[in-house]
Amino acid sequence: MLLRLSLTLVALLICAGDVAALAVLLTWQERAADPDSRRLRLLRAVLPATSVLLLVLLGTIFSLMMLWSPQGAEALASL
Repeated sequence: MLLRLSLTLVALLICAGDVAALAVLLTWQERAADPDSRRLRLLRAVLPATSVLLLVLLGTIFSLMMLWSPQGAEALASL
């Protein structure tokens, strides 16, 4: 039980970090000097990084759901 709680705490910290990183990325993109710079930042940095961060966020939430489901711990251990 203690392992589940500690893994849940780590997962929640990862989720909070992902949301904070997304906010920083979007703020950084909006603070560009001109519209062309904003567009370049969006295409070169924000979209790829956002894709990776959202993938990590969804994977973390999936792992949490598997961890707390009745047979989830055994299924995660077999991976």
